[in-house]
Amino acid sequence: MRFVGGIAWRYSFGVKRRGFARLVSILSMFGMGLGVASLIIVLSVMNGFADEITRRVLSVVPHIFIVANSDALDAPSVPEVKPNPGVRESGMPGLPGPIRTASGVLAATPYVRDQVLFDSGYGVSGARLMGLDPRSIEAVSPWLKTVASSLEGPTSSRFEVVLSESLSIQLGVGQGDNVKVMLPELSMSPFGMYPRTRLLRVAAVFSPGINQLSADAFVTIETAQRLFRRSFDGWQLRVEDMWQAPRIARELSNRLGSDFRVQDWTQTQGTLFASITMEKRMVGLLLFLVVIVAAFNLIATLAMSVHSRRRDIAVLGMMGLSRWSIGKIFVFQGVLMSGVAITLGLLLGTVVATFLPSIVVFVETTLNFHLFDPSVYFITKLPSDTKVTDLIWVGLSALILSCLASLYPALRASRILPAEVLRYE
Repeated sequence: MRFVGGIAWRYSFGVKRRGFARLVSILSMFGMGLGVASLIIVLSVMNGFADEITRRVLSVVPHIFIVANSDALDAPSVPEVKPNPGVRESGMPGLPGPIRTASGVLAATPYVRDQVLFDSGYGVSGARLMGLDPRSIEAVSPWLKTVASSLEGPTSSRFEVVLSESLSIQLGVGQGDNVKVMLPELSMSPFGMYPRTRLLRVAAVFSPGINQLSADAFVTIETAQRLFRRSFDGWQLRVEDMWQAPRIARELSNRLGSDFRVQDWTQTQGTLFASITMEKRMVGLLLFLVVIVAAFNLIATLAMSVHSRRRDIAVLGMMGLSRWSIGKIFVFQGVLMSGVAITLGLLLGTVVATFLPSIVVFVETTLNFHLFDPSVYFITKLPSDTKVTDLIWVGLSALILSCLASLYPALRASRILPAEVLRYE
């Protein structure tokens, strides 16, 4: 084995190789390394985007939604909730015991939510109106702190609403204007049945940041109770570890029974994160084609090596080296060349991916331009997150592909007949 490995090493990096063969070998290794480095860099950027979007979305979206059936809620008062450990210890009217005592739950807040129609006189638009408790919503959705402060400010009054920027543009209204909200409930009058309406004052306009086209509106939960004529629809929860939310949701569902429907963020936002995962896989698959092309270059390099060393192979065969050992020489040669290229590619990709955000900032500062325009994108910096699992599977996949690419040249080398090659020597 040491003899075979030594010959493979000399064939791969020997100093007496012909100039053209050496150039082809270097280009083949460069292509393999560059493909691996590109794949690592792109996967790191995709990981960074996924983590950033996850962090931003979950700063707005509660980790767990608990929706109660209409006959499951009979508490007329609004529960006053605080972060853990106070959540589990304080007596909160209306909050079921399994939620209050659930492990891993940081905070809970009640909500009322329904679809409504807004009419400002300048435009009409459907929207999702949510009633929230300004005292506890910040602990569950920190991003809604500004919305809560607008509804709980010193100048706030009953029947005020906070509109998303997109909704305010569609309605043509701003802070201080009045809008009419049409509720999904009919009222009887001497002239027939009409939808219930109410005039609301716009307390503030906010920018969602995640979905700029969202049509959302917020009122206090007391206002929502009066508008929709029900106490509340359920609770929103925040947990210590967002990746444990599915497990906690399953436990709460089992403990709460059929009167409640429990959904975690992987279900409410499942389409978004599934699309991110699919995009990462497709981009990784497309870039892996670069590694496949480099593997074909490796086949060409080894085939050229076999052709140029027919005489050496014949001599080794005449010395008693078996066909199996001759084939292993060129398999080892392919593994050595690709191993060096893959290692350099992993190092290069990791270094570039680690410092890529700083590199982009430097280029933006030097050339005075923004890669991500803040007025268009909610992410203003290029994120990057290199994961060890990506390094492992990229390296192993490239190495396995290189081994497979080495089999054909090795098979050709093993079939060379020494008598035919040395006949005229």
